[in-house]
Amino acid sequence: MNFLIKKWCSITTNCPLILRIVITMLGLLLSFNSKADSTVPMLKLSPKQCIALHQGKKCYVDIELQWRTPEIGDYCLFSSQQRSPLTCWQQDDKGEFKKEIVANQNVIFILKAHGSNKSIATVELEMAWVYKKNSRSRSSWRIF
Repeated sequence: MNFLIKKWCSITTNCPLILRIVITMLGLLLSFNSKADSTVPMLKLSPKQCIALHQGKKCYVDIELQWRTPEIGDYCLFSSQQRSPLTCWQQDDKGEFKKEIVANQNVIFILKAHGSNKSIATVELEMAWVYKKNSRSRSSWRIF
C-alpha cells in the first residue's frame, strides 16, 4: 500500500492535498455507516435452531438473546410460548437474556416498548429434526 502511494505521489504534484481529501472522505463514509447501523433496532438470537431427534418431539436448547435500540427506554422481551414478558429492562438501550427453551414448535421472540403492543424487533427460533415423521404408520399390516 505504501509503495502505491509513493508511486502515485511521484506522478502527481498535489499528492498531500489529494491524500487528505481521500482520507477525509473515507472517514466520513465509515462514520456515516456506523451511525446508520445504530438507528435500527436489533434483536439477535443464538443459536437460531433447536434440534430434536424426531419430528414433533420436544427439543431443549440454551438460547442467548441480545438486543439494541437507538433510544434509551423501558423495554420488555416476550415469547410466543407465554403471555407475560420473559423479562424487562428500565432506562436502557441494550440488553442480554439467557434461558433454556423447551419447545416442539417454532418460538418467536419479540422486543416491545414497556406498556406498548407495538413490536420493535422480532426473531424466530426454528425447529429442526434429525428424523422426520413417516407418513406410513408403523403398525400397518404387511403380508411379506
